[in-house]
Amino acid sequence: MGKPSNKLNTCLDAALAAAAAVCCAIMLRAGCAYVLDDPETRGWLIVLLGVVLALGICPLAAFLMRRGGEKALGIVVFLLAFALRAAYVLQADSVPASDFALEYDAALALANGDMSAFDTQYFTFWGYQIPFALYEALVIALGGGVTVLGLLNALWGALTALGVFVLAVRFAPRGAAFTAGALYALCPGAILLTPALTNQCIALFFFMLALWLYLGAGWQRALLAGAALGFGNLMRSEAAMLWCALLAALVLTLTARSEPMKKALVRFALLIAGFVLITAAVRGGIALSGIAPNGTGNSVPEWKLVLGLDTATLGRYDPNMEYLLYIEDGAQRQAAAMEAIRASLSSSEDLFGFFWEKAELFWGGYEESWLGVVNEYIYPLRFWDRVFFIAAALLALAGCFGLRESREETIARGAVFAMFCAYLLIEVQPRYRYFVWPFLLMLAAAGLGRLGKAFERLRASGHRRAESV
Repeated sequence: MGKPSNKLNTCLDAALAAAAAVCCAIMLRAGCAYVLDDPETRGWLIVLLGVVLALGICPLAAFLMRRGGEKALGIVVFLLAFALRAAYVLQADSVPASDFALEYDAALALANGDMSAFDTQYFTFWGYQIPFALYEALVIALGGGVTVLGLLNALWGALTALGVFVLAVRFAPRGAAFTAGALYALCPGAILLTPALTNQCIALFFFMLALWLYLGAGWQRALLAGAALGFGNLMRSEAAMLWCALLAALVLTLTARSEPMKKALVRFALLIAGFVLITAAVRGGIALSGIAPNGTGNSVPEWKLVLGLDTATLGRYDPNMEYLLYIEDGAQRQAAAMEAIRASLSSSEDLFGFFWEKAELFWGGYEESWLGVVNEYIYPLRFWDRVFFIAAALLALAGCFGLRESREETIARGAVFAMFCAYLLIEVQPRYRYFVWPFLLMLAAAGLGRLGKAFERLRASGHRRAESV
């Protein structure tokens, strides 16, 4: 029997590429529109610099295509990312604020033998934050503090930058992959978040580690990948979006017949097994220790949706909705939350306009500056973050044109699409964009590669015309 037709694979591949392209186009439009509407900023200059940056790094990517080995380029990306983040951490004045302060104070108390903080209302509601607080407590018990946690964030960020390069180089030219990794190393938004005591830095690194392990060969790596994905999810519950991307890659692999079906399914099953085992082991250990008397789950999963679907605030935080948190009966609270969502959506005369404006606010807004970090460079970095975002979205859009060349590219497209959809529903906080950066830049690497090939074809065509004359 001959191979079955790959029409289904081509259609699914094209559909995912189109979906990712639409997301990148909306991100690009949002980034431009938001700054152009801001009367206090020279928005036209941000947009112009973003376009210039996107076009200006194309020659750099082409120049590096045949220069430097992968190992050397990877080391450069890592060192550049770590040096910039560590310097910013050491220069910034960071004092834990808001939820970060509650988690750090609980970790500090635990390091001194007091577990009572984990029985407070905050951890009763948001028990999934406890594993990250335990990580902080371990660092504190070993003699660290706010600065050491910030430097560890710098390390996680540098390893994530290396991950961008290592994954992108599998489907994009070496120079394009290096440029994408270097852009993440220099990314102002990621640098701004480094001194804040957030769980995003460590979680994102373990997600990238999981992808690197899973996309290699061997069942052991698939099992370890699941464990890394599970550990990252314990640090911050964002793995669902990566699962969507991994499932998309599995479906395209199966329909393309690029790998034996049994082998692909076994590897995916091992990924699930690793995820479940590490999650069960950590949560079981925490339960046995007595540290989390109210569990490590999310007692109010509807809360972010209530805020995110509030048409009156365009999905931003509204303290008037906090009454929902104090309804003790879970069923009554969920019913009240669903009623609040229904009332909000039914009161809107233009739901499409609501989601459009919300997307513009989420993807276009400046990075937050209230996260307990005080530094004279915050506002210049916020300015340049928008420049980098416009450049990255523009190049990522170019990277979505054409069928994918590897599972890594499929995962990048799937992750961008999944994150875009998820962030349409939940509360608007610009720092949540932190997770999309590596995947947006992986698509940017694909864009640089495709633009480079187009330039090469144009140049070759020009040479042929000149010779014919």
